[in-house]
Amino acid sequence: KKPKMDVAMTQKIIYTIIISAITISLFGQQPCVGTAGQITWQQYRGLYDDEINELLSWPDFPDHPYETKTLYNTKSVVNYDNAMGAMMRGYIYVPTSDSVTFNLTGNEQARFYLSTDENPANKVLRAYLNVNTGAEEYTKYPTQTSIKLYLQAGVNYYFEILYVDGTGSDYANLFWKAPFVDINNWKPITAGFLKNIGCLPSVCPPQGTPCNDGNASTTGDIEDGNCHCFGKLPTTNTCIGERSIIENFRFDNIAGSELNDLYINPAYPAMPSFSEVLPLFGKAITTNTNHGRLTQAFLQVPVSGLYKFNVTGDDQTVLYLSSDESPANKQAHQCLVSGFTGPTQYDKYQWQSTSFIYLDASKYYYIELNGKQSSGSAHFGVFWQTPYGTPGIWKRIASAYLYNYDCTLACMPQGAVCDDGNIFTNNDVYDGNCTCVGTPCVGAGCNNPLASYVPYEKCNVTDLVDNREDNNWLSCSISPNPNPARDTSHWIKYDLGEKHRLLTSHIWNYNVANKTIFGMQNVAIDYSEDGVTWSNFGTYNWALATGEGGYGGFVGPDFQSLTARYVLITSLDAGNNCRGLSKVSFKAVYCPDMGTPCNDKNPLTIDDKYNDQCECMGVPMAENLCVNTIVVLGDSLLHPTNYSAVMHVQSMSQVAANQATSFIGGDYIELNPGFSSEDGAIFLAAIDTCNSTTANGARIASRMAARQIIKADDIPIKWLTVNQTGKSDEITIGYYLDRPGDVRIEILDATLKPIYNLANHNFINKGHYTKVFRSKKLGSGLYTVAYTTEGKSFYEKMKID
Repeated sequence: KKPKMDVAMTQKIIYTIIISAITISLFGQQPCVGTAGQITWQQYRGLYDDEINELLSWPDFPDHPYETKTLYNTKSVVNYDNAMGAMMRGYIYVPTSDSVTFNLTGNEQARFYLSTDENPANKVLRAYLNVNTGAEEYTKYPTQTSIKLYLQAGVNYYFEILYVDGTGSDYANLFWKAPFVDINNWKPITAGFLKNIGCLPSVCPPQGTPCNDGNASTTGDIEDGNCHCFGKLPTTNTCIGERSIIENFRFDNIAGSELNDLYINPAYPAMPSFSEVLPLFGKAITTNTNHGRLTQAFLQVPVSGLYKFNVTGDDQTVLYLSSDESPANKQAHQCLVSGFTGPTQYDKYQWQSTSFIYLDASKYYYIELNGKQSSGSAHFGVFWQTPYGTPGIWKRIASAYLYNYDCTLACMPQGAVCDDGNIFTNNDVYDGNCTCVGTPCVGAGCNNPLASYVPYEKCNVTDLVDNREDNNWLSCSISPNPNPARDTSHWIKYDLGEKHRLLTSHIWNYNVANKTIFGMQNVAIDYSEDGVTWSNFGTYNWALATGEGGYGGFVGPDFQSLTARYVLITSLDAGNNCRGLSKVSFKAVYCPDMGTPCNDKNPLTIDDKYNDQCECMGVPMAENLCVNTIVVLGDSLLHPTNYSAVMHVQSMSQVAANQATSFIGGDYIELNPGFSSEDGAIFLAAIDTCNSTTANGARIASRMAARQIIKADDIPIKWLTVNQTGKSDEITIGYYLDRPGDVRIEILDATLKPIYNLANHNFINKGHYTKVFRSKKLGSGLYTVAYTTEGKSFYEKMKID
């Protein structure tokens, strides 16, 4: 069943990144010509991606730069920060009328705009980079060089350079060939041809600045960074929590890439694996695999008007916006990523965006994001277009507009690791009240934003290298190459000790002050599993180092998981110069051949071997782990593992071909209609009792010699069960779905008012399912669990002491 889409029924217009950038105005600012001989550089840190669209979407861009500097030519600050973007702007003027050509270099993406006059509104994209170049690598891409442009003497031409970078050395440089400077060689534009911007209007106060919105009924009035002062509205809704808190829950070890895989998981939404407080409504790229995520909040807009929403994510991601503050109405508006997108890929799917929605500044709106990721990278982002923003420009939603959702049932065990969102605390863990708290920093200056609570350890590795000669490798005599296909040359061979799957790399070229010319520029990279037979991965043109003390290098080849033990880097540069490097790093995974015997360190498995994912996995033995109260498996393909429960295991699933799977129950095993095993599968079902007097039923106290399988017909269907395990606060709800359809599970208070929601989704398979939660957030008293599906409702009482 496809979710309803709220999509504008108008013609869809798709802009390329170039056209989008061209149509961007200077965000309402009208600068004039300022001081001669200088230009302005402004920096924005903490970006979630190294794309120009990411810089444009950042809430603080362009009015609230984190750093501002004055430059005296068109070469940027070098290696300033990671995960950053920057803007250089000013005016170019020439002494005589003539034609000039511009060239742009940079790391990673960069854009150069030049206006037809001094008006920023007339700027045109003249050169751009979508992938990095060396600082003086002028011919890597055709797009980095402009056409010849005729500049008229006496005219001040507004220009603007935008660039972004993830890791490594960040920079952007603008060069020209001009008859009045040098018509044959690229030269930076120097102070004699530059003027700064002036006449800039006062910017809005930064987000979070205290203010007075003139409304006596609101509290905690703050600025939003866009010249709106607004406070927290009065409300009787106890679920509306603290402002500027966006709590994100992660649910680990859930296979599959579809949202339904998350929705049917017993841990969702009340038993997360990790939680964190986000700085805005989105999550930067991470490498966590096989997980789901849940973010809930309340939205308050600063002005009434039309708003439009967009969601990006990897893999499936859905955004719900209620018509009011009630989660029950969350499907009033929604947008969806049905596969995956890039972090700022706004238009891959036509249903990624809502139509324009009228929102009232005097109301709260419930907003929720669900996501499911399988392998590869993971990220998500929520964007909007507002009545007061630049038309057509998506902006990430800043925390000032959001309030925490305080009615979550999610609760991790005391001591579980989390992130409280406060950079001045450390060792963040959950306390006994399901609250994520950290140890505050102490001492003079610890709350200084420039300070780091956890400093680098002395002599610890960073991504910067100095320019000392003894910290660099240099070859000054050629020798026979390990790869017989190559000539005698300068080369360096890396031995990883064992075969690995090679992922990414980072290169630091030869970085000795005044000797960077000895660095490798034209190189070949070969790889080998045995050091005898070599394969060529590619040839590259590398940028020379800066020669500075804080050189960050550059991103090297992505080896795309190829298998190798040896990596060979050979200089192809002409001449007899010495050649060398500062440092090379590889990200790699130790990966023996699939089927290689190993030891997974788990005494409960046998026949341990490496699989095709470089994991050492064994076949589980028939032992009850005594962790889950019951295990109920729906209509799905089972993974090779031990499914065990203190009470019973129920299933209508399939055992995968050539895999070993076991069901171990303390009381009984129930195989429902639809259960089957594929060819070559090994299936073991057994009874193994747990010692109920042991804390959490942690291990087996005794084994029953008899093995017994209970037929499905011997046990009647139980539509809804509530199981409370002794003195534990963990509660398991079992529910049966006789056909695919909508499922809603709620916890009702003593007045039968819904107070917590455990499921409200469409399930695509029939079968037995469970939901697990901790009663920590429920006060003592009598509650009711309500289960509704396809017109049927079931109720079970639940007492919390």
